[in-house]
Amino acid sequence: MLPQQLDKVVDFIQKYAPQYSDRGKIKEYLALHLQYKTFFVVYDKEEVAAVCRWNIDGCRAKILDFYVREDWRNKDLIRQLLQKGLWLFPQVMELGFERGMRENDKGIRFYKVSQILKRR
Repeated sequence: MLPQQLDKVVDFIQKYAPQYSDRGKIKEYLALHLQYKTFFVVYDKEEVAAVCRWNIDGCRAKILDFYVREDWRNKDLIRQLLQKGLWLFPQVMELGFERGMRENDKGIRFYKVSQILKRR
């Protein structure tokens, strides 16, 4: 990833996740995830439309961050990124993420990859 592209990705993350304020730390995290191929960026022409970062632990993958530009939401990006990730990590059978949208959410939920790929 070129330095200009990385700067655009960092800007995008800071816009959608203001809790990440340290640009140096963000770049450090992204460099590690790029090294392990656990980081995807979706572009709309030359602009960042979505960013997804996860960790792989055996047959489980945990989404750490998934940010999507407003005009790209509801386009089934998670399924497309999952398919791309499965090509790289075919051993993954479960995908987990923390929704954090409701008070009674109980942390990370794991779903079978086959269930996610079947949904419409």
